[in-house]
Amino acid sequence: MTAFLIRRMLQVVPVLLGISLVVFFLVRLIPGDPAVAALGSRATPQLIARVHDQLGLDLPLWQQYLNFLRNASRGDFGISFFYQSDVWSVVVPRLEVTLILMASAVVLSVGIATPCALLAALRQGRLADHAVRVAFTIALGIPAFWSGIMLAFLFGVRLRLVPIAGFGKGGIDTLVHLVLPSAAIAIALSPILVRTLRSSLIEVLRSDYVTTARAMGLKRRFLYGAYILRNSLRPMITVVTINFGVLIGATVITEQIFSLNGIGALLIGSIATRDYAVIQLVTLIFALIVVGVNFLADVLYMVIDPRVTLAR
Repeated sequence: MTAFLIRRMLQVVPVLLGISLVVFFLVRLIPGDPAVAALGSRATPQLIARVHDQLGLDLPLWQQYLNFLRNASRGDFGISFFYQSDVWSVVVPRLEVTLILMASAVVLSVGIATPCALLAALRQGRLADHAVRVAFTIALGIPAFWSGIMLAFLFGVRLRLVPIAGFGKGGIDTLVHLVLPSAAIAIALSPILVRTLRSSLIEVLRSDYVTTARAMGLKRRFLYGAYILRNSLRPMITVVTINFGVLIGATVITEQIFSLNGIGALLIGSIATRDYAVIQLVTLIFALIVVGVNFLADVLYMVIDPRVTLAR
């Protein structure tokens, strides 16, 4: 485990360096001047020049990037142009919202995909199988922003069953507020999981050890749990890991639709205001989340299949 953790930590460094390099130069291609965005109607050539000098925006880009790396190595990611505050104090309070939303969306996606895929695999070629495949093929083509708007309109505005904005006050209230945002993300993610898990289940159902277990008269709950589902989960974990970028993108959009004060909504707002420091930190946090999910996937592989080791 120690060797595995050290190797993973070393792999994170070049990944974060590459992402920081790409993001640093890409955000500076956004049209507009952050000094003008921060000053607003008070922007005069003298004030703009003063802000450029204070923030180091008048330096060559390569020198700005080296200054950014030097400060970031000390945990200093700068000051938000727009909020006029340390960037950590702007980003960290919003991180909880995004993490809870992403976790609830993954749980809901798996909760939807598992029974549907199992039903389709057990009824392969029959009406239930065709219905599941058609339904999730249609869902695969629905963008997250459209499903979010439709869910908010139908269940929030017309039927008034659940709230359509805000994060709630904690506990059950937060879970109720996250029903529609999580469902919007799950609609985008669950079709991929259903297709993968269905194929994996069909392959496992045809295996010799399942045939032997059935011949021995093993009870269904043990057969489906310990034999079929457990041996079919590895491909689904891989798909969730690979498509985590899709999940992040859907989360960013969903936070905007449902007025959730997370780092996804903060990222979109910071792009509009050219708040370089916030954009860079949020992007690096998303990169760390992806790296963490990949690590968790490796651990889950080992838990599901004891033949898999972290040292490999």
